[in-house]
Formats: sequence, C-alpha cells, structure tokens
Amino acid sequence: MGRIIEEIYVWRLPVRFYHWVNAICTVILLVTGMYIAAPVINPPLGEAVWYNGMSWWRYLHFATAFIFIANFLFRMYWALFGDDKYARFGGFRPWSPAWWGKPFREQVESYLFLRSDEPNYVGHNPVAALAHFIFIFCGSTFMILSGLAMYGENNPGGFSENFFGWMIPLFGGSYALHFAHHLLAWIFPIYLIMHLYAVFRHDVVDRTSVTSSIVTGYKHKVEEEPS
Repeated sequence: MGRIIEEIYVWRLPVRFYHWVNAICTVILLVTGMYIAAPVINPPLGEAVWYNGMSWWRYLHFATAFIFIANFLFRMYWALFGDDKYARFGGFRPWSPAWWGKPFREQVESYLFLRSDEPNYVGHNPVAALAHFIFIFCGSTFMILSGLAMYGENNPGGFSENFFGWMIPLFGGSYALHFAHHLLAWIFPIYLIMHLYAVFRHDVVDRTSVTSSIVTGYKHKVEEEPS
C-alpha cells in the first residue's frame, strides 16, 4: 500500500511571522517577569548608583511587552481583515451549540486516544481553535491590559495610567492586580505543553507535517493508496 501526499498552503507568511515573534516574546516576558517578581541574583556590594541590574530586567520586560502588543494587534488585524480563510475569525463560533457537537467531541476523543480514526482538518480543528481563543486571545488581552495598567504607575498622569489605570481599582488595588498578572502568566507554559503535545501527535498519527508547516506554511494531506 502506497501513500498519496498532497501539499496544501495553510499558514501564510503573516501568520508564521506572528507565531514566531509571539513565541520569542512570550519566553522573554516569562523569564524577565519571574526574575522581577523574585530576583535570584543578588546585586554586588558597593554604591547602589553603580548597579542597575533590576532596571535592565525591567527595561527588557517593558520593551518586549510593547513588541508583544504590536504583534498581537497585527494578528488581530489579519484575523479580521486579512485575505486568509485559515487565519480569520469567521469560522470560530464557540457560542453556537453546533460548535460543541460531534466534531468537537470526536477531536477530544482523538486526543485522548479513545478512537482509532483521526479527524482531518486543514486549518485549526475545533479543540485547537478554542484553546487558542482562551489561552492566546483572552490570556494575551488580559496580560496586555493589566501590564499597561501597572506600567502606568511608573508615569502618573501619562497615557497608560489614563487609559488603563481603571484596571487597578477594578481588582481592588495595585497588589491584587500584580498578583493576578503573575498568576495568569502561568497559563502560557501550560498552553505550550498542550500545544506541543497536539502538534507532535498530529505529526505522528496523521502525518500532516504540522510541526514544519509553521516554518514552510505547507501541510501534507496524506491518504493511503490501495495496492
């Protein structure tokens, strides 16, 4: 029995660009954010004016955050107005009862190895689409709003405080918002584990080359050819 392999161009350059910039920014933000919350390197002895290690960590965190925000807004624009059917929001309707029907259930069963056949989707399957919406869209939105609100504390009366400062009283104070910001940051490594599992599993089970598709843009549609 042979195999028929069809290449399908799924992820266009803007989507691939967003993916890798987002991944790099997320890692930098997690590392710098954890250090800012709990420094593990003690500053050297001497005059404090000569040592500004923490300020560099904060600067890197803030600079990366603004790149993360710009990249996020670019992805939202592409999802709404880009000429890309696999990257648009059009097919994502979790508010519809039909969304939670047979396709969603079959994909969950497939991920849990409760069914032998593998549902085949060219773009995101229903479970992946929902995970992206919860972890990436909702998670990023909260981290951006809360981060800008906390950044506004460094410049009272500035743009960030005027437009995003409402987050602080909403959460009952600066400490509570900082705590929520640090706590929600952990959804990203959790999502990463789930994402890598799904991606590698698709490569092994249905051989759609999901891993390489985010580099080349092409997925493989593999069908068995009777001998």
